[in-house]
Amino acid sequence: MNEANILKTIGDLVTGDGFLREEVLPMHAHIRASNDYLPLVTGDVPTWAATGISFADTETVFLDFDIPMDYDTAKDVCALRLKVVPAADAADTTDIGITTAQSIYRVGAAVDTTVSDAVAETATASTGALVREPILDISGRGYEPGDHVRLTLDVNSEGTELILLSLGLVYAGDLAAYNDDDRTLDIG
Repeated sequence: MNEANILKTIGDLVTGDGFLREEVLPMHAHIRASNDYLPLVTGDVPTWAATGISFADTETVFLDFDIPMDYDTAKDVCALRLKVVPAADAADTTDIGITTAQSIYRVGAAVDTTVSDAVAETATASTGALVREPILDISGRGYEPGDHVRLTLDVNSEGTELILLSLGLVYAGDLAAYNDDDRTLDIG
């Protein structure tokens, strides 16, 4: 294959509008206890369950993650996808709300602890469909590529124990991030 064919093939693959991506955030690595910022351990509140993290009403944790380098603040969307289920002994219809507040840690800038508008998702859990997948849109909160973000996940489960099964960071991003300054960075 010659150079012209390679460029044509790449042109067919890269649309210029980005791609929807999902980065799984392993809970052991990304969730911190709200009382001491350390990873959750036995005895912390909320607690580890066999399937995930078990929250009682009003219990909170910190979720720490980095904004991907190919995230475009001006046009991309960014959201958290959570899989949640009420505990087996609380399978009646229940409203489940999850809200977030934020802190942004950016290289060369003071820590931004301004609390933006809360994001909430209400899902009705019933015996017919226990597992829910709330999508929390966190776009437009001023995130830039490379930012370290700490969100407070606050579960309002109206007395029903809620289990967080998994979470992911969903965003639209370009095929690859490019920063001309990285090319000449002196790492030695």
